[in-house]
Formats: sequence, C-alpha cells, structure tokens
Amino acid sequence: MAKNEYHNEKPSNIEEYIAFANDISDYRNRLNAIDFLSKYKCYESKKELFRLMKTDKIFDVKEQAFKALQNFGEEVKLTRKKKGKPVKTINDKLLILHNSFNGDPYSLTDFKIKFKDLYPYVYDIYNYEKKSKFDGFLTSSIQTFAQKKIKHNYSVNIDFDTSDISIPKEEFEMEYKASSDTTDSLAVENDRLTIKCSRTAKINLINIVFSESNSIHNQIIKSLIYYYIRVNRFIPIKNITINRIQQTSEETIFSLPTTKISIEQILNDKFTGIDISTASIINIFSVNDKSRAIQYALTYLLKSKITNEESERFEKLWKAFNSIYYYFGNGANENECHRLMRSFILTNSTLFSKSLHKAKSITAKELQEKVRFYELLSNDYDTKEKIVSFIGFVFRYQDKFICKNLLDNISYFEADLKDIFNVDKVESKFNKFDYIKDIYLNNKSSSDSEIIFKKVKEYLEDKVKKPVTNTELEIIVFICIKYCYYLRNKIFHAEKQDLTFRFAKNNMIFELEWVNDILETLIIELISVNSSWTRRS
Repeated sequence: MAKNEYHNEKPSNIEEYIAFANDISDYRNRLNAIDFLSKYKCYESKKELFRLMKTDKIFDVKEQAFKALQNFGEEVKLTRKKKGKPVKTINDKLLILHNSFNGDPYSLTDFKIKFKDLYPYVYDIYNYEKKSKFDGFLTSSIQTFAQKKIKHNYSVNIDFDTSDISIPKEEFEMEYKASSDTTDSLAVENDRLTIKCSRTAKINLINIVFSESNSIHNQIIKSLIYYYIRVNRFIPIKNITINRIQQTSEETIFSLPTTKISIEQILNDKFTGIDISTASIINIFSVNDKSRAIQYALTYLLKSKITNEESERFEKLWKAFNSIYYYFGNGANENECHRLMRSFILTNSTLFSKSLHKAKSITAKELQEKVRFYELLSNDYDTKEKIVSFIGFVFRYQDKFICKNLLDNISYFEADLKDIFNVDKVESKFNKFDYIKDIYLNNKSSSDSEIIFKKVKEYLEDKVKKPVTNTELEIIVFICIKYCYYLRNKIFHAEKQDLTFRFAKNNMIFELEWVNDILETLIIELISVNSSWTRRS
C-alpha cells in the first residue's frame, strides 16, 4: 500500500486538533482530527492516534486511526468490529430520558437535544450507526416507552406568616403507601416547608385538598405536625402552593388560599407548645402501624391544646390515648389493650417520671373528691354476675389511696360478696384471673359462707395499714385507663347531658380539668418513649 506523505514535526496548532480528537459528542470531529494528525508524525499525534484506535467506540474512527499509524510505520493491529448493540444499556438510557420530561409533551428535537446533553458518547455512537435511520430509531423507541410508567414530580411549599423563626435546614425522607422503591422528602427551613414527591400518575389537585386518604395530603399533615412541635408555638399558614417540577423550572399548578377555598388554620393562639422532642416523632414519616398510631395521637393531642371546653379537651385526649393503646393491642379487644397498656406503664416506671411526680402529689382526699368511685364501680359491676370481675379489679391494685377508696365503697358489694358461692359458674370465672383463682380454690370448702368477702376486705385493709412502697404510678394507670374509660362511655354515649350546656362551671368540669392534666402528661410521655413500645404478637 502506497504511503501518504507526512511531516516529521509537531504542528503549531496541534492542540486545536487534539481537542477535536477528544470530542466524544461528534465522531466527525474525531475523523477530521485523524486526517490532520496523520500528516504530522510526532509524539503527540501518535499518542492521540493510538488512543483513538484502541478506545473509540465507532469503528470508522478506530480504522482511520489504525491506517494513519500504519502509514507512520508503526506495528499495529486492528480488532474486528463487534456485533450486536453498540451500547447494551441503550434502552434503559432512552427510557430515563423519556421519564425525565415528567409526562410533559416533547418533540423529537427536544428529545435529541437532551439525549446529546446527558449521554453525548452514546448519542454519537447511534447517530453514526443509524445514520439516516437515526430519527426513526428514536421515534419508534419513544412510542414503546409511552406504555411504560413515568414519574410525575411535584413540590409542595407551605409558607408561614412569620419573620422571626430561625430553623437551620432539616431534611427527612418520607415514605408513602404503595411505594417500595422511592420516598418523598421534606425540607424544613425557617418559615417554609418543602415537600418533594414523585407519582406514577398525575395528581388530582382536588384530592390533595379534600381527601385525607390522598398520600400527598397526608404528607402535608405530617409535615405540619412536625413543624408545630418544632417551633413549639402557633404560626399561621400563609399559603400552600403545589408545583410541577419541569426540566429546568417549577410551574405552580395550584395555590391556597383561593377566592373559594380558604386555609383553615390547624391551631390558634391558644397553642403555646408541647413538651415533646422532635427526635421522638420522626417515626411519623414512615408508613407502618406505629407511625400511624403516633400521627393520629399527635393530631388529637395538638388540637386538645386549643379547645376552650374541658369536655372537648377530654374527648381529644382520650382519642389520642385510644390510638396508642390500640397499637399495643394489635387487634385485641379493648380490655386486652388496656391490660397491655397498664402492664407496659407499670413495668417501665422509669420512663414516666413526670406522671409519677403528679401521682406522688395526689392525696387520698383529692382522689376521693375528683374520682366518682361509687358511680364507676356501680356502673362497671352492676350485677351479681360481675362480682368476680370486681374482685379481680380490687386485687389488681396495691396503692394505699386507691385501696382506701375501694374499702370505703366495699359495703355496696357486701351482699354479693357474701353470696358469691351461689353465682353461676363461679369457679370458671375465678379461673379467668390467675392472680385471684387461689382465693376461691383455697376457700371453696370453707364452712364460712362470708369467707370471700372477708378476704377481699382484709386485703384492702392490709394495703391501707401497711402501704406497699413505689405504687404511686398505679394511680395514674387507674385514672387514665379505668376511670377515663368510664367517663368516655358516659360523655360520648350521651349518658350525661352536653357538658357545654350549662350556666356555670360545675363539678364535672373541675373534675375533668384535673383528669385532663393527668391524661395529657401520660400521653406526652408515651409518645416520647415510643421507641420502647411493645406490641401483642
């Protein structure tokens, strides 16, 4: 083969052509560079020609570099052109490009521009390989991708009407139902919350506002819970904007308030904070039973802080408590949920220091005045058939103040206790309670028909005369589980008149105020220690 002429020198403008040789976006520039470099045999030319021959993905470029080196007298070998797809992941890359438009319409030119920007080398290879069929190749690929899921990307900005809040930027991942591979995100900074989310379908804007089951609606609620606990005071929401994230910008597609839809403030100026650390509520950004229990409890707890009526406050606090103890029960009936909650609190007394402090400040007289013991007991154990359950209730407590009040009311159950051996299936009823069944077994053959009454009375008298130490937390458990459940039934089921229908603050309101303070303290501590929660398997 006849040799082409070349110069044994380095050209002054070689850097310009070396740059062309490194242009991965256009094989034509590399071929032009080879044509120029092949005319100058020098170290720089040979270095670039060797590189192109060995590494370039386009065969024409490799071949021209090979021929130039051969012409220089170099001993070189050209590998054969590979068969199959030049780039094995081409379909994945084209799909990524398609999805990057977030469902927005685009032209073939738009697609090609983005293709060249993101994957210049791949674009160059297929532009060379397909030549005049390149546009047709891209068009047919796009048509197949239209059937695949795409991501619609949105951001939600919640701005608050304040200028005196300083919060360094905090970022959290937010799970959402029906997604296993992606998460939303929340950014908290000063007076703004920003939620970013992706969905496989375009969102229904009305559902975000009006449907509590909508996943983005729920993310907004979680974000507001976190923010109000983070700032620990009320700040009005100024506006909420929903934006579609496009290729290079964001387009606002919905904004509140509108002329027809106002922003309903979740809290008001009565909210002055709550003693819960944000670190203990991060779990609400997950999607599981515990996160749901915490979220629901917090919504009721926060709303309880702004009501003017103690009966309404009690209703919200009870629902917060209800959300938590149902998590403990994991589908069990309410009695079992209460038992598990009671056991958790008493077993982990060190987690409830504030509740314990409240319990230690309660006197026997105060307990008697604030708790309607007779009404409670006569309501829960109103028939002779429930007398064994009453005994089970009595022996559940050791605290001297509770036992003193039970002892003061024992006379109301005296007749049934003395006649207990005539209760239908009495032994099986005792056997339901492991801790009292021996009372029956050890005394069922006694000639004294009043023996069970005497045993119950002796137990209470002993606890009053010889107090068991460190039992104060039982008072909290008794008030928040046993007594509050009784109040809940009376108030919620209209067994008492509407407590707001009054001309003066009556005794029930004073009692509820006392109960609410105790219940709120316990709920706050329960939420704060949710990492230690247990659950029925």
